[in-house]
Amino acid sequence: MKKIISCLLITVICMFQMQSVSAQSIQIQLHSKYAYLYDRETSLVYYEKKSDEKIFPASMTKIVTVSLALEKIDDLSETVTIQASDLKGLAESHATVAGFYVGERVTYEDLIYGALLPSGADACNALARVTYGSLSNLVDAMNQRVTDLNLKNTHFMNVTGLHDDHHYTTVHEMAILLNSALSNSEFVKVFETRKHTSSKGNHQWTSSLQRGKDYKNIDIQKIDGGKSGFTDEAQLTFASTMTIDHHQFILVTAYAKGQYTQNHVQDAVTVCQYMNDHFHQIVFYKKDEEIESYWITKSLKIQYKLNAPQDITILCDKNITKSDIDITIDSPTFIESPIQKGDSLGTITFYYENQVLYKYSLEATKTIESSIIEVLLYYLILFGFPLIIVGIIITRFKRKRRT
Repeated sequence: MKKIISCLLITVICMFQMQSVSAQSIQIQLHSKYAYLYDRETSLVYYEKKSDEKIFPASMTKIVTVSLALEKIDDLSETVTIQASDLKGLAESHATVAGFYVGERVTYEDLIYGALLPSGADACNALARVTYGSLSNLVDAMNQRVTDLNLKNTHFMNVTGLHDDHHYTTVHEMAILLNSALSNSEFVKVFETRKHTSSKGNHQWTSSLQRGKDYKNIDIQKIDGGKSGFTDEAQLTFASTMTIDHHQFILVTAYAKGQYTQNHVQDAVTVCQYMNDHFHQIVFYKKDEEIESYWITKSLKIQYKLNAPQDITILCDKNITKSDIDITIDSPTFIESPIQKGDSLGTITFYYENQVLYKYSLEATKTIESSIIEVLLYYLILFGFPLIIVGIIITRFKRKRRT
């Protein structure tokens, strides 16, 4: 179950060198005061509204709580016992709960679903205790994750999202935290679940999205998954995913007024519908199609052809066609062995109306190494043969002079 490792965190950090698609950013009215929409594949930002201003995340916090707990769980079917400390103070603070009772035997899976779907603070407290030993230890881990992801405007004080002036984030940074969580397939499974029944059948839970459908008849079928939150100070917050023409997007919104309005879910559906109506995918290179070739020095392999590791695509406004976009490749003619998989080999820049639309980093798709013998032979060929030829010419010239 420990699927999110440090190399994935580095990948997440690298992915979030965000580029704004100003030439085609969407213009749309939302109930939410803050919003951030970006493409997980390209990291292009399609919509943002006050995305770097401080917000209170409310129960979006549980995205981080659950994702970190999952890293400590080896067997989701293992059972644990709910203790009085897991429920302490929740009734007084009017926290939302999953409905667990003291002494109840539940599985880790029950706790994970109970934390995300009904937004159960009891489940979060129990997860903190059984995976990190205490609430404070899990909060420390949450803030360490913030540091690992190089986030500057996020800080956690608890595992539930109950209001605290020092418990805050931004919609931009919450998107980064959700992207990190989505690296874990078990998290994705729970995040995208609409309804779930606990292992013993005594608890039935519905997701944020499902409640939007049930209470306001909102059409949620095109939204992949979501986690909402509400406090008086935060109002409605929502972190969701949606897939538009093979590109998965993360949308984070905050401060949609009205606890029971479902305006946060409606905002997600509005954005999804807009993107489906106005954007389409343009494929520039298909997987395994040659992008560029390089001459290799210090190697007998001579040439390296770089093929696309996957389809290279951008989601563009439907008024933009492939022929409207100019492409330039900035890469060296010669590269020196050894070459490690992942080494930078240049960039492809896509332009629309003389504005940079997207930059794609070219990276070596395999490792190329040269033995000492190969290097020696390379230099022998490079310098030896020309010397031999020069020697032959000089010898012939001398012979002609003698005759």
